Amino acid sequence: MTDCSFMVPRYRLDPADRIILGGGQILTCKGLTKTGYLLQPVGTDLTDHVTFEQFDEARQHPDFRQDPQFYTEPRSRARARTLIESNDEIPAEELSEVRWREACVRAYQDEAAKDRRNPPPVGEQRVNRTMAGFDEAIRRAGPQLMQLDYAKKPAAKEAAQTRPSLTRSGKRRKVRAGRTVVLRALPGAKTLQRWLLAYEEAGCQAWGVRQCHCNSGNHEPRFTADEHAMMMEAVYAYLDENRYSFDRCYKDYEDALAAENDQRAVKGQPPLRKIGASTYRARVKRIPRFHRDRARHGLEYAIRTNSSVRRKFDVTRIGERVEIDGCKVSLIHMAVESGLWAKMTAEQQRLVPKERWILLRAIDVASKCTLAEVLTPTETTKAAAVLLRMMLSDKTSIAAAMGAKTPWDYACVPHSIATDGGTAFRSDRFRQMLADLGIVFVAPQVGQPNKRAHVERSFGTTRTQFLQHFTGQTFANVTDKGDYDPGKNASLFVDELARALVLYDVDIYHNTPHEGLYGETPRDCWQRLMRESGCSRVTPGAHQQRAVFGIHLNRKLGKRGIRILGLHYQSVDLAALLAKEGEIDLPVRVDPDDLGWISIQIAGVWKTIPCATFGLQGASIQAWLGVVEDQRRRYDIAAAASRPIIADALRQIRAIAAAAERRFTIAPHTYDADAISRAEAEMLRGFDIPEERALKNAPAGGDPLAQGIPITGPTIQQTEPSASPRRQRPDPEPPPTVPPSDGDGDSSGEDDSAWTMETPDA
Repeated sequence: MTDCSFMVPRYRLDPADRIILGGGQILTCKGLTKTGYLLQPVGTDLTDHVTFEQFDEARQHPDFRQDPQFYTEPRSRARARTLIESNDEIPAEELSEVRWREACVRAYQDEAAKDRRNPPPVGEQRVNRTMAGFDEAIRRAGPQLMQLDYAKKPAAKEAAQTRPSLTRSGKRRKVRAGRTVVLRALPGAKTLQRWLLAYEEAGCQAWGVRQCHCNSGNHEPRFTADEHAMMMEAVYAYLDENRYSFDRCYKDYEDALAAENDQRAVKGQPPLRKIGASTYRARVKRIPRFHRDRARHGLEYAIRTNSSVRRKFDVTRIGERVEIDGCKVSLIHMAVESGLWAKMTAEQQRLVPKERWILLRAIDVASKCTLAEVLTPTETTKAAAVLLRMMLSDKTSIAAAMGAKTPWDYACVPHSIATDGGTAFRSDRFRQMLADLGIVFVAPQVGQPNKRAHVERSFGTTRTQFLQHFTGQTFANVTDKGDYDPGKNASLFVDELARALVLYDVDIYHNTPHEGLYGETPRDCWQRLMRESGCSRVTPGAHQQRAVFGIHLNRKLGKRGIRILGLHYQSVDLAALLAKEGEIDLPVRVDPDDLGWISIQIAGVWKTIPCATFGLQGASIQAWLGVVEDQRRRYDIAAAASRPIIADALRQIRAIAAAAERRFTIAPHTYDADAISRAEAEMLRGFDIPEERALKNAPAGGDPLAQGIPITGPTIQQTEPSASPRRQRPDPEPPPTVPPSDGDGDSSGEDDSAWTMETPDA
């Protein structure tokens, strides 16, 4: 019965063969076993056993190569003589010459084989390895050799003025009618003998008969040092920012040479010879084009002109490579091009920002999806941090607030990030955030935007395709607003521009077939890659993000814990530290996007402390300061009663997290330690929010300020109610106050009569 099972092929490998596997590993075969080969890497004494199955699998690699008899002495002599190792290394301009020689050698071998099979009659010359035998082979095979295309070549003078003999596809060009064609001369006996030996040394391969004339010729200088120096001055004149032409530089060289020869004639010295224009032009061409362009046009032009462009990066997973870059956006030019400028009033046109804003964008190379974008007046590290954090979170709430119909749920922790050389991305703070997230930072290369081709091209797409969706849709409501106040809405144009960019990216760009994805839309590609491989890493949690993006502050520990922006953070650890160390300064980390928690360093360990006021989880500094500003606008803190202020503030606090999406935008506010200190000094002076836990356990008949936040000094809790000393005020009319309510002491979170807000005297 016939065995239909698959049989792994076996090959005959000689110890002198060179075997190249995938990855460039070079080996030699030391023996054969029943199950495989004994392969030894070149340069080592270790031998590995490779089974037939493993070798056959490795043979399928495109880099696999076997060079028979590579390590023999004849093959080494052939490589030393020809400076190549195989037929695929023969230069194109020498290929016809090499093939002609090979045809002559093979014709001799055919004639010699015929005489061995059928010897000629006695008295006739046989084709053998004697001089007469080589002559006889050429006499017999000459007519057939002269009929080959390799035997024909154009005249020498015309060959230097015509195009190469090969087309772009590699085929030989057709000889034009009337063109002078010469035939190659047949080799003599001695030459044919030399070609035959060289052919056999190379294992009867064509590359062995290559005549290496590449280093031949007279390399001695034909001109003296003074003559060469005069020409080099003209060469340096060409390499100038004024960009003089060849003809002008050579004419200046001729004039300078004539003047120099006149001076040498007066001194009785021999004149200097003139170097021809073709030699001068060839000397200039010997300078690399990159250096010529750099000298004449500048470094950036030279890099942009001479650098290659990579069509596609080898990325197949989401977040494997993310590119970040910035683009300057002229708001006035965009308003004019979109048609909005003509609809604006003169006052509105005057208030449009004159400066050019920066649009920062992050693109996932694998799916071409926009992970994040930020519109900022200047390219700063704080804006880069906002962009980086936006990449880690789901931005569907932003898209929904802007009116988009498609989710903006593209979020991941990238494996590597490639940026430009901007100041925002060169800072130590930005690189530290990348290191904390475990992201590989690809060093920026100045003047080489092709290294970030995807994000660079996205800006061009935005300019060409975004404006056609601009007129009459997104910005139509700017001039239609009846209550438009130019003094208070100078930034309205920027907000509407941010809204339009989000709408374009989320609803149009992500749902449009992409050429780089072979017609697939970026959103479909993201979903397909998410199903196939998913994200390589999980997005960090809120506490870990605070450690990465948090703002570092120093705050004094008090009886009510740590106070930041009018909010208090208290825990058992802080109470124990206060009893032990007293009121000391502690390092604090605040997340600008989440005031519900802070991190405090206690005894060298960072600990998470919750906010004493409930409802601030997920509330940003911007939203909280908006609440404070609204309270100061609606109430005169120095004179208003405490109950309506505190009750209304707590209601707004509880509504922050529920309406958090309304605060999102791609033109966000950025904060640092100085900005928080200014807000506390200017806006939060005298503004204080009590802990809701303390409100529920407040004593019934105690002092209403006994457990309040000390503003003018420490508050002393008294065991029995007592009247506070009256203070002198500049205003003879005392401010109205609300007396404490008479209850049983079991007040709820909405009953805020146990606390008041005290403002220091002016």
